[in-house]
Amino acid sequence: MSLFQSLLIALWAGYCSYDDQGPQMLRRPLLVGPLVGLILGDLTTALIVSATLELMWMGLGNMAGYQTPDMIVGTIVGVTFAITTGQTSAEGIAAGVATATAVAILVQQFNLIFMFVRQFFAPWADKLALTGNFDSILKINIASAILQFLIRFVPTFLIIYFGGSAVEQVMASIPAPILAGLAKASGILPAVGLSILMTIIMKKGMWGFLIFGFVLNAYLNMDILGVTLISLAFATFYTWIMNVIDFQNTQSQNTNNGVKEGGYDL
Repeated sequence: MSLFQSLLIALWAGYCSYDDQGPQMLRRPLLVGPLVGLILGDLTTALIVSATLELMWMGLGNMAGYQTPDMIVGTIVGVTFAITTGQTSAEGIAAGVATATAVAILVQQFNLIFMFVRQFFAPWADKLALTGNFDSILKINIASAILQFLIRFVPTFLIIYFGGSAVEQVMASIPAPILAGLAKASGILPAVGLSILMTIIMKKGMWGFLIFGFVLNAYLNMDILGVTLISLAFATFYTWIMNVIDFQNTQSQNTNNGVKEGGYDL
């Protein structure tokens, strides 16, 4: 692969980093991968790999302090390797998916480090705000934006331009205790994030749906797509029932207040 193509793909990865402060939809593999296929001239393989990764990572989402495996860089590198391996279609796609999974977990650790460093920017900006030095605050924002760009641009470029050996070299250079600690944190934070999220959004009547979904997955071995489709059906039916109840309550309240379809009772 040429240097120009590697730079274009890495620039795309860096640009997608700004979705972290956005709707967090640009990170989805089906949106990230196809552009890589256009750059490398193989849109079909890019769509196949992207769709496979979308199904794999459909249930992933950042919750509270939990940072998911990086779907952006994982998808971009996975699609790139699937296209450039030169193997048969099935073997190339398998190589792309395997590479995407490993790289996504690797860059997840970089994102955790970036989030740790970024937390020092806020108190720094607060102190500058008290002095009225707003130009320096703007520079802090620019520095943070550049760092956020580089956190995905650099590893993406190194991996796709220098090949898979770059991943092994990076992993070998990181001390084992650091990797072990990050792995432990990654295992604990999903439970913490989910607990915080459930505390915020769960109502008394919703716990039955949660238990039902858990039973489908844990005891009936239904995959995440099946549970999602059943959940969508329940959510649609539940929303329809609640809308009907709200409409009936509104009509009843209007009637009690003397409001009729033709106007007011005098």
